[in-house]
Amino acid sequence: MAAAKTSVDRRQLLVEAAFDQIAESGFEGLRTRAVATAAGIDHSTVHHYFATKQDLITAVVDHAVAQFRSGEPALDQPQLRLREHLELMVRLMRERPNLFTVLSEIDLRAKRDTALRAIVAERDDRWRRTLTALFDQPGWHPNLASGSAAALVIAVVKGSRFYSDPADAAAALEQLLDLLIPEGPQS
Repeated sequence: MAAAKTSVDRRQLLVEAAFDQIAESGFEGLRTRAVATAAGIDHSTVHHYFATKQDLITAVVDHAVAQFRSGEPALDQPQLRLREHLELMVRLMRERPNLFTVLSEIDLRAKRDTALRAIVAERDDRWRRTLTALFDQPGWHPNLASGSAAALVIAVVKGSRFYSDPADAAAALEQLLDLLIPEGPQS
């Protein structure tokens, strides 16, 4: 059992080291040898944990996306759930700007990398479906199309990541929140 835990720990160390390296140097600076060194693991054993560099990148994407999960949406309180979702984004933008740097790098790289594009598209589709389910619930403005509203949230969140100042990005999300839920959460 201890060996399995060690394997998981080393795998996570590699993911975190790759995440940090992408935050610092972008994808162009991502080197498995440097990742292994940062994780305190011999370079020759990296392929024991990740068969390919792409597998390591996929794990980094999943690691980054997992930081936004806060449970299933409370469909009986969709405005409250959306408010919580966007407030989490605002908090993370302020507290963990490197998370958004990495996500921006991933989105930019996905434009040129078909394998990464597929990974990002699958995660974005899951996000879009969750948001659409929230907007499909009663209580929203009658002219608000759920699919378009979900696309708007995603576009603002992704676009705001390119602000150099996390406070400006957070302000953009707070403005979106005020536009979508002007009077605060409703149950």
